[in-house]
Amino acid sequence: MIETEAYRFVFKPMGMAQMGQVRALEREALAHLERPDLLRRNTEQMWRECLQPPHLCLGAWVGEELAGFGVLYVPERGGVEDLSHSLTRVDGRQCASANFKICIVRPCWRGHHLQVQLGQRLAAEAKARGIGLLCATASPHNSASVKGLLRLGYCEDSQVEKYGFERTLFYRIN
Repeated sequence: MIETEAYRFVFKPMGMAQMGQVRALEREALAHLERPDLLRRNTEQMWRECLQPPHLCLGAWVGEELAGFGVLYVPERGGVEDLSHSLTRVDGRQCASANFKICIVRPCWRGHHLQVQLGQRLAAEAKARGIGLLCATASPHNSASVKGLLRLGYCEDSQVEKYGFERTLFYRIN
């Protein structure tokens, strides 16, 4: 358990039983964005994948309230979700890789560095699994996501077309 200011966030894995809470938080976050186009919407099928092994959806809770969550997505090597093959600055084929796929924080909990806390925990889990390279994408116009990834030690790689939009590809040697 981590104490952040006056709040205690409890971090725990989420599964299919929390699908409703994940989808509700995604809708809430999108409704409060000035530019909802900066956050991609995941399909129900993608959420089903994210909430089951080998992927890890990690929630940050305050009591019974889901304050935010992040997803460590372990793609099929060479598959469509394997971002490591799009890297231009490092050779992503030399080690196991995973994606820091998404991080959503409830609007009232923004400013408590949950993206960084979730990202640190997911990176530690990836390292424990022997994953040596983490990838992520963000809209170049989503300054909160870009700043969070840079705080987590990700490096900017290139611009890629992903989810129907131009996104910045980031990587982190784990």
